[in-house]
This record gives sequence, C-alpha cells and structure tokens, in this order.
Amino acid sequence: MVMVANDCMGHGDDELGEKLMLSFLKTLKEMGDELWRLVFVNNGVKLTIKGSEVLPVIQEHEKAGIHILVCGTCLTHFDLLDQKQVGETTNMLDIVTAMQLADKVINI
Repeated sequence: MVMVANDCMGHGDDELGEKLMLSFLKTLKEMGDELWRLVFVNNGVKLTIKGSEVLPVIQEHEKAGIHILVCGTCLTHFDLLDQKQVGETTNMLDIVTAMQLADKVINI
C-alpha cells in the first residue's frame, strides 16, 4: 500500500517536487501485483481532483484494479469534495484498516 500525504515529493522546490511526484506515480506500475491500494490524505487529496496534472496517471491505476482511497475529511477541509475525480471517498477507519491489512506501507 502507498500512502500519499502531499501533492509534491520532498521539500524545497515545489516545481521539482511536482515533477518527482508525477514520475513516482507513473513508476508505481513497476510494483506489479504488489501494489493493491493507493491512499491519499492531507495535501495528497489535491492530486485526485479536476485539473491535477497527475489525475490521468491515478485514473490508469484505478482502471488497472488498484483500489484508490481518498480521505473525505481532507477533501472537506480543503473544500474539494465536489472536485474529486478518482477513487473512493473514505474515512480514517477504512484507511487504518487498509494499513493493518497491508504487508507493507510506503509513505510519501
């Protein structure tokens, strides 16, 4: 399982961080069957909304059978609930349960 808690990768240069996040999400397919769930929390939920540069990549993962969870509390906090374009809007119980079921959790 991969948990994405930010809309860019790393700290410092946000433009570079956005490019790195795009590259990371594209490269996730190399995990094959190991990747079964992507979870988006905090600023990471911004990647799942209309206009996100990485939205098509996330949608491809969903079409490939990867379960996408998007934190509803986070979407509501950023007033983005109506802009979400991919995944299942969920709650912390589902996120914690997914972490518990996962063999490994990668946090980005």
